[in-house]
Amino acid sequence: MRTPLAWLNVTNNLGRMMLSALGIGFAVVLMFSQIGFLNGLFDSAVEVLRLLDTDLVILSPARYTVPSEQRFEYGLIDRAKGVEGVRVAIPMYIDRSLAQARVIGHVSRSIRVIGFPKDSKPFIDPEMNRSLEELSDASMALVDRRSKEAYGFEKRSVERLRAQAAELSGKQIVLRDWVRIGTDFVYDGTLLISEAGVEHFFPSRAGQAGQAVVENLRRPPLSAVDLGLIRLEPHADPARVALDLQARLGSGIEVFTKKQLISREIGFWARNTPIGIIFSIGTIMGLVIGVIICYQILFTDIQDHMAEYATLKAMGYGSGYFLRFVLSQAFYLCLFGFLPGWLVSWLLYQWLSEWTGLVMRLDAGRVLLVAVLTLVMSGLSGVLAVRKLWRSDPAALFK
Repeated sequence: MRTPLAWLNVTNNLGRMMLSALGIGFAVVLMFSQIGFLNGLFDSAVEVLRLLDTDLVILSPARYTVPSEQRFEYGLIDRAKGVEGVRVAIPMYIDRSLAQARVIGHVSRSIRVIGFPKDSKPFIDPEMNRSLEELSDASMALVDRRSKEAYGFEKRSVERLRAQAAELSGKQIVLRDWVRIGTDFVYDGTLLISEAGVEHFFPSRAGQAGQAVVENLRRPPLSAVDLGLIRLEPHADPARVALDLQARLGSGIEVFTKKQLISREIGFWARNTPIGIIFSIGTIMGLVIGVIICYQILFTDIQDHMAEYATLKAMGYGSGYFLRFVLSQAFYLCLFGFLPGWLVSWLLYQWLSEWTGLVMRLDAGRVLLVAVLTLVMSGLSGVLAVRKLWRSDPAALFK
């Protein structure tokens, strides 16, 4: 039976092994945090879209990103209902420029307000739909529990939340319950209201009716729609229905599948902001730090056991053996560092998600990415450290 020399060499000194694991674990946490922030910002930007129960989304072609406020006419929603394969068409209203939230005792802050027809069931989560249906009065709203603390919304007791005195755009608002959505590049918080609430709080959101009508006559607030959510019949082809919608509704709208719109939004923020480059550099720096830490650990171990290595070399063990040996040590060290780093990162993600309101997900793909980077780290550090053994002269070591 072959002696697991690399394993024994790593585990024979428990204190040293733990210190080594801590050093490598720090690099692992750094990579996880950078990747987490990068994807967290992107995920947060599209979290509302992911929560929606829709097959297709229609929006104004001028709406270059979802937070922009270019709208289309409500009549296009009615026309969309007549397209073959369309089961339901739901208007979605989003306001920020007119929306100022103030909890009494706190300063007024801009907030995202999203409105739906009360019985439309726009979300995948049945609990969110039930909460929306409970908005029986136009003055009622649901609060995003991940909204920034600066708003002053109660986040622990629903009774205290309902007792809070608050205003939206200068009118009293009744806070009924919580939902979980999250902050993003643009929004620090979110309120959900009913379609009646949109009319109540934002009577001027649709602007003027135009030059041909009586001066100061305003269009109905619900006549301007931000997004249209299209659910299809069970066996309808989304691509065909999308083409039919585009042909029926004309150039006044664009049609996307939910997946396409999410990809477009992430692409917009990736191309138009420097965050992708910043956090990618941060991830690379974490990898470099890990290589340096692991290399120093291996180099010190080689230095401390040079006599033993020289004996093995004098016995005829070649360069390939020492490469495998040092790479094995590097792998064990990185494994011991990766596991606690993974756990610490998971806890860090939970804390950051609650503190910042960002959507921080430690999913399998991201864990796998950091695991691969950790393997690369162990390989690079092992190759750098083994060169000292390759260059050593056994005869000189015994003088």
